[in-house]
Amino acid sequence: MNPISFILGAPIKAQRQPQSLRAEPEELVQFKAYYEEHIEPLTRKFENHRVASLKALRGRLYTSLGILLGLALLILVFSLSGYLDIPWVFFIVLCLPFGWWSYRPLKRYKRDVKQEVFPKIFRYFGPDFIFSTSHNMSLTQLKRSKLLPGYDNAKFDDYVQGTYKGVEIAINELCLTKQVKREKSTETETVFRGVMVQLSSHKRFKGHTVVVKNRGGLVNFLSSSFKRLSRVKLEDPRFEKQFDVFSSDQIEARYLLTLGFMERLQSLANLFSGKIQCAFYEDKLLIMLQSGDNRFELGSIFNGATFEYEFSQINREMKQLFAMIEVLKLDQNIGF
Repeated sequence: MNPISFILGAPIKAQRQPQSLRAEPEELVQFKAYYEEHIEPLTRKFENHRVASLKALRGRLYTSLGILLGLALLILVFSLSGYLDIPWVFFIVLCLPFGWWSYRPLKRYKRDVKQEVFPKIFRYFGPDFIFSTSHNMSLTQLKRSKLLPGYDNAKFDDYVQGTYKGVEIAINELCLTKQVKREKSTETETVFRGVMVQLSSHKRFKGHTVVVKNRGGLVNFLSSSFKRLSRVKLEDPRFEKQFDVFSSDQIEARYLLTLGFMERLQSLANLFSGKIQCAFYEDKLLIMLQSGDNRFELGSIFNGATFEYEFSQINREMKQLFAMIEVLKLDQNIGF
């Protein structure tokens, strides 16, 4: 089924067939065993929930369409007869509450999946892993990293927390927006959308070191965020072309940003198309990954609720994040 066949009235039936789990060959047996024990028992309940949600959605869409067509016809008749002159923008605004009402069954379904299924998916990575749609990182703490661009509003989304190889890890989706004044209007501009990854350090840093995208040395140097930091000049020309480095402790910055560390960070930058920045401060390493994709979302509502796609996709994404710890060797002394 697809959106067109759904709207045209195709039968909505339960789909029980598996869609195949995907993982690295050496992990697949363990991966399947966890799925069969912890996730598969939930699939029948949520497949019935999915089918009921789709039926409710289509029923509400048909009802809304009938009401809106009737109203459109009345507006047209009265407008042509000259009795009433209602701007068509009023009709467009009238569509919004009907759209909200129609979508509510799917919204509830997605909310229930995230509350019941996703926590079990994330516990695959360790017994202390949690998934939450209500927990947030501290904005005050994130601001202290000096990485955040200027913004007016912040909106957090999914949150993950756990421990990997002794390193505490917190992941939070974040969208930052600001109001930008144009000639005749004010527009909302997204200044950052992506994932914040906060990793623990085995020691407290003496200074504050930031590694930011190269926007031109002068632009970064004049940024108010780095007023108390000085530019760190490094020898690696590849690294200098891609990043600017500022620190309050030149000696510690050079100790942290060894040639080996720079090569590992550059590998990560290539993996994420260069859209990566980081900060060493207090006892944390904060990594800022810019991405337009939502990391932890459901697959198509038109596929059966086996959650094999979601489990496989989340596993792949988490392994990418774990690779940061491996690549940056955060379970060891940073800089060696």
